[in-house]
Amino acid sequence: MKVLLVCLAIFVTGASHLIAQGSNKTNDNDPDDPYNTKSYFMFGVNYLSDNVYLGRRDTAKIPYVSSYIGYHDKSGLYTKLIASYAPTKRQIDLLTIEAGYDHDFGDHLNVGVDADKFFYNKNSNNIRSSTKGSAGVNGQYTNDIIEPQVSFNLDLNKKTDYVLELQLDHDFDFLKKKLHIIPAVSMNSGTQHYYDEYFINRLKKNDKSLKLKNSINEAGKFKPLDYEISTKVTYRTGKWMFILLPTYFIPVSPATITFPKQSFTEKLSNSFVLELDICHR
Repeated sequence: MKVLLVCLAIFVTGASHLIAQGSNKTNDNDPDDPYNTKSYFMFGVNYLSDNVYLGRRDTAKIPYVSSYIGYHDKSGLYTKLIASYAPTKRQIDLLTIEAGYDHDFGDHLNVGVDADKFFYNKNSNNIRSSTKGSAGVNGQYTNDIIEPQVSFNLDLNKKTDYVLELQLDHDFDFLKKKLHIIPAVSMNSGTQHYYDEYFINRLKKNDKSLKLKNSINEAGKFKPLDYEISTKVTYRTGKWMFILLPTYFIPVSPATITFPKQSFTEKLSNSFVLELDICHR
């Protein structure tokens, strides 16, 4: 609770500074984007400085350089194919097929559904490498002050994980609504079967004869996992769109990990991740 209050304080402080500069309102789904009402193909490149999921990460940084192509229909349907290269591993670490649908209900409510299929390299050290796919629903209520957003996802591992995200954000726009700055705070809660399988797979790489059913106690327990503070910056010019997304992760609820002949509580540390996306539509 104390961490959440700190996150909210940081958000309000940052938001107050931006409000003082003055801005007009648009929501995170950016209804002022003229491409929202068009059908179009897209392609782009994305850089992610490290793979962090729910505040957890591998012991070594795993940055991704990804290229993607996709199609967005004016009805709200979209699909995308993403190839992610891990330069530290010198390999294509992940292929992703993504599809979804977004729809606005009136002026204040946006609802979406999405599904992803993951194809990880067999040598991947990504903590989600056991996840075969995911599916989820999300909703956002837009207004002129703080916009609440909620999403619920299923991560398909050997045992399904459930992840709930609660987020507060606000969209500040500049330069005739070409530039959007969106500070946000969020809290994620869920189960950790994916994390359990990550540790088991790492151990079995070193000892294939190892028989281990579980490595994390209570992996199926639903609990708070991390808090995140981010500021999404989007700039549109012509057919190009640029997105910068710095995120600070604060993991909570350390897991008790049991290996053969030893058991310990994991040491959690905060993480900072930078994401840059360049898209042509």
